[in-house]
Formats: sequence, structure tokens, C-alpha cells
Amino acid sequence: MINYVLVLLALLIIGVSLIIRAGRTESKNLDEAYEYLNKFREYGNSIFKGKENYEAYEWLTMRGPKMQAKVGELGIARGFIPPYSNIQYNTYQIIVNALPTLRDEARDPMRGYNSLQNNIVQNYLTMIDDVLLRYIGRLENRLEDFKAQLKNPFIWLREGVQFFVQIPILLLYWSGLIKYATYYRFTNNIIIKFINFIIIVVGLISSIITIVTGYNPFMEIFNEYLGDLK
Repeated sequence: MINYVLVLLALLIIGVSLIIRAGRTESKNLDEAYEYLNKFREYGNSIFKGKENYEAYEWLTMRGPKMQAKVGELGIARGFIPPYSNIQYNTYQIIVNALPTLRDEARDPMRGYNSLQNNIVQNYLTMIDDVLLRYIGRLENRLEDFKAQLKNPFIWLREGVQFFVQIPILLLYWSGLIKYATYYRFTNNIIIKFINFIIIVVGLISSIITIVTGYNPFMEIFNEYLGDLK
């Protein structure tokens, strides 16, 4: 019986530790997103003031690919046609592509005399700003979810069990044999989730029975039941 209790406690501890770790990661991502958003707005304001902040642009450009990867699908426009253009992009990465376009439009010496260019600049500013706001909103929602999960021991157990079930997939990801997108798809597969559910249910029932009746009495009852079936 003690072994069952220890295993259950270990799973609970691992589960809550994973939730805390994930929450800290998302909190860090949120801080970085707000930092990027504030720097981007600083750059946008400098454009409209007619004094482009070159240092802000360089800062945004150096961190652009990383932020683009983090926002994921939120930062991709499908079937995008740039303003006043006949070219269509199947997958347009907004941050890494709109930022240099925004720079070129802002530095055009004719922009002050062309209201259409001002509209283009505003459109690209709005596009990037909206992507960052959506990403921040998603992060804040996740943090709220993590806070709720910390109050639910059943979720701790689920996360603990899921960790051990997904170890083979984690090893493939950590070794670089599969990419994060593949790892995410596998771990969110309905079959993997069903296996987690079965293990959790069986584990809970076994733990409760063992704690209430004890291991040996339970096995005696179980064997008697099997004898009756024969």
C-alpha cells in the first residue's frame, strides 16, 4: 500500500512541478512580448514624427525571427496581397516581412507628399501591432489556465502521468530527431490522450482500493472473483 501511495505522490509532485515550470516559461514569454510590442510602438511613433528611430528598428529586426517563431500561426497571413500590389503570398510571415517593408516605405523621400504611402505605413503598423496583441492575449489566457490548474490535484496527476507516457516522444524531440511541430502534434494526438486517461482512471481506482482495503485483502477478493468466474 505504501508503494502505491508513494507512486501517487510522486506523480502529483511531478505534475505540479511541470505546471509551475510551464507557467514560468509563459510568464517569460509574456514579458518578452510586451517588451517587443513597446519597442515596436516606439519605432512606429518615431516614423510619424518624421524622426525614424534606427536603433529601435535594428533591435526589432534582430529579434524579429524569434518573435515570429513564437507567435506561430497568429503571425501568418494566408493569401496575402500587399497594398496596391498584384502579388499574392500563400504564407506571409507578418513580422519578418512587414517590418522591412515598413522601413522602406518610411524612408521613401516622397512619403510626405503621398497620402497613399502614409496609408500603407499605417496598414503595416496595424498588422504587426495586431499580431503582437493577439499573441499577448493568448499568453495571458494560458497563464490564467495555469493558475487554475495549480488548484486542481487531478490535473497534477494528469500531467504527471502524461509526462511518463510521452517520454519516448520527448527523447526524440530533445535529441533533435523530430521538430517541435511534430512533437506538439504527437503529444496532442487523441490516442495519446486516451492512453493518459485510461492510466489515470486505473491508477486512481487501484490507489483508492488499495488504501481502503489494503493490497493483500484486495488480491484475495480479486482471486476469489476469478475463481467464481471459472
